[in-house]
Amino acid sequence: MTTTKGAPRRPAGRRGKVRKEFWLDPKALRRAQTLLGTATERETVERALDIVAFRAEVREGVAALAGLELDRRA
Repeated sequence: MTTTKGAPRRPAGRRGKVRKEFWLDPKALRRAQTLLGTATERETVERALDIVAFRAEVREGVAALAGLELDRRA
C-alpha cells in the first residue's frame, strides 16, 4: 500500500502507532500478562502503558480533591 506521494500507508490497525524493538525480561512479561489477563505480549505492553497513564490521572485527581472541604451533611 502506498499513498499518491509514494509514502507507505499503514493498515488501519497500526495507524497512530510506532514500531519499537527492545529487550524485556520474559518472566516479568509473563507475570504481567497473567495479571492483566491479556492474550498477547503486545496487548500486555499496551495495557501496562495505559495503566501507568491512568495512575497519573488518578494522582492528579486526588491532589485536586485534597484541598476541597467536604460537606459532611451529605
